[in-house]
Amino acid sequence: MRYDKQNRQRERLQAEIADLKIHNERLAREAQGIKEILNSTLHEVRRFSAQLNKFSERLSRETEGQPQINQTAQSVLYTAGMISSRLAYTDIELNPRALESQTPLRSGIYKKFDKARRILAEEARDRGVTIRLDGESRVEIDALPVFELLPFVLLENGIKYSPPEQTVNVAFSTSGRSQVVTVSSVGPAVTDAELPRLFEKGFRGAQTANLPGEGLGLFLAQQVCNFHDISVRAETGRRNLYTLDGISYSDFRIVLEF
Repeated sequence: MRYDKQNRQRERLQAEIADLKIHNERLAREAQGIKEILNSTLHEVRRFSAQLNKFSERLSRETEGQPQINQTAQSVLYTAGMISSRLAYTDIELNPRALESQTPLRSGIYKKFDKARRILAEEARDRGVTIRLDGESRVEIDALPVFELLPFVLLENGIKYSPPEQTVNVAFSTSGRSQVVTVSSVGPAVTDAELPRLFEKGFRGAQTANLPGEGLGLFLAQQVCNFHDISVRAETGRRNLYTLDGISYSDFRIVLEF
């Protein structure tokens, strides 16, 4: 009877293993199907992005004498470039070795922040926020396509979390042999315990818990910094400046060192 019991247990385990194998094979097929859909979608988005870039570039050239239309055309052109940068980052997420195949281009740091400012100008106006670039920089770096995301997400974060009538300030300075870029704004207060966690994927501080967002901006910024050997840190200044809609606001800074 003892052997019979062991045989039944073995048969049950073998049946469970067989079921798990079938389940795993089904999951593998589903995963492959999702991967194929994703690859196809990314391919199409890249094609649409290239077309958008071509048409907006043409429109920008043809409307040089019409400032308002020309500005809109340039905004569309810059935004198309951001789509390409985001797709380049997605390639790295799906396959880290894709980083090796991306070709760096010599790029001016100031120009990249100015480009992000132009893309986000309308969003800033809608929220009553001013973006100001303070100082100059002629420093260039070998930048991968994903670099475009860094100034964009930092300025976008500043706009998104600033109360109306505030300024997001980007200051360019030097420290020894380093180029320093400091993005300053007024934002929801951050505690000392929360500060080191701001770059974690999905992390949100207590004061931002009920605000729109997914906690991905600073995580994405740090990833791009890692790709380019850029030092990045978050700092707080004057705390608890005032309270608006139940949210306490303080000075906040992101400091980049190239």
